Amino acid sequence: MRFLPLFQEKYALKSLFSGYILSPATQKETMQMSTDKVNVGFIGAGCFIEAHHLPTAHETDFIKIRAIADLNEKTLSAREKKYSPDYVTADYHKLLDDPETDLIVIGTRQDTHAQLIVEALDAGKWVWCEKPMCDTPEEEKMVIAAEKRAKGRLAIGFNRRFAPAVSKSMEVLRKLPRPWIVNYRLQTNDYYKNKTNDTFYHDRAHIIYEGCHMLDLASFIFGETPERVFMSGTDDENDIVILEYNDGSRFLLTITSQAGAPLLEKEMIEVFTKDGSISMRDFVDLRIRSIAGEKDHLFPPERCKYNPQILRWGYSFYEILRSRLVEPDAKISSGIVPVEAAFSEQPFTCELEKIAEAEKDAPWQERNIFCDKGWHDAFCHFAKACMEKTEPHTASGVDGKLANDLGFALLESKKQGIPLKFTQN
Repeated sequence: MRFLPLFQEKYALKSLFSGYILSPATQKETMQMSTDKVNVGFIGAGCFIEAHHLPTAHETDFIKIRAIADLNEKTLSAREKKYSPDYVTADYHKLLDDPETDLIVIGTRQDTHAQLIVEALDAGKWVWCEKPMCDTPEEEKMVIAAEKRAKGRLAIGFNRRFAPAVSKSMEVLRKLPRPWIVNYRLQTNDYYKNKTNDTFYHDRAHIIYEGCHMLDLASFIFGETPERVFMSGTDDENDIVILEYNDGSRFLLTITSQAGAPLLEKEMIEVFTKDGSISMRDFVDLRIRSIAGEKDHLFPPERCKYNPQILRWGYSFYEILRSRLVEPDAKISSGIVPVEAAFSEQPFTCELEKIAEAEKDAPWQERNIFCDKGWHDAFCHFAKACMEKTEPHTASGVDGKLANDLGFALLESKKQGIPLKFTQN
């Protein structure tokens, strides 16, 4: 099943499976500006929301933080002090009942997403929910039914669609004939299955709870659903995924839970076509080869005060800077050329040492560097659509269901040990 080409313009990322079709009269009506600000209420204000969506809302002139709800009193107090919302509460129902709240952001634990989505949509709100959309096929049905009857819109936080490096890659890929071979690597060896910590993720499938990002991006890149899916791997979820498309295109995903190294980029994407190739490292370094008129690109991380240096010195500087500031205790393995020796010979060594010295006593949260995976642009796009009552191009509930269904099919493939024909529930 093929869909319309993507990227008609930058960030006009029409959701492939959204199903939103507006009549001309409705389109004209929705283009009218409703207000000069959108009032946002946050349900859940933990580390991820604090790292991305709260700062974005705080620094964006057309977004107002109306309210924050969280069960943790300490967290709630800290967010109130930092962001000065109109009010804070431990009862999220107050946000749903508040006529001044336009948009609800759901950043709670993943097994609460479905119920909160349904409640917020039924309250007439626009809803941004972090991934995954839900846990089970039964919850999928609940969410899709709520989305269909809702006055507002639902966005699932598949932000990589809006990453600048992905936008440029898609602009280039549109020029190239298919089939495409996409090779994606997601390597984590720390928090996800760390059995020394009793985390939520221990008995949850990595392909659902983080891999859904990659599965959504595959659907976004190819603009269609795969014909067959296959996953093979180990009991501790070091897995290989293959999605097969009817024109010969393939999406290959290596997703690890207990294998990898913190000093290697977490995500890498390669695209191979008969007319050229693309390689993207950590959404920062984009290399384009043998494609006429194209060149390499660097994309600065999100809210990093050292972006001028990164853009000046390139990916090597970013990689070493991140290792010094974010993973200073990680063991550096020597290869053919030891990293220590290579580092000492770099022209930016003195500058980097000054930065590392200045930051050594800063809290880890302040030293952390986030590559630009599209969090800011995706959230601002959805908030502006809410404000203007226009159709958003973020991932919809239908897109969230597709990512989940692909994950469920891959788990079944791994269980049976064979490729499976992909059909949606």
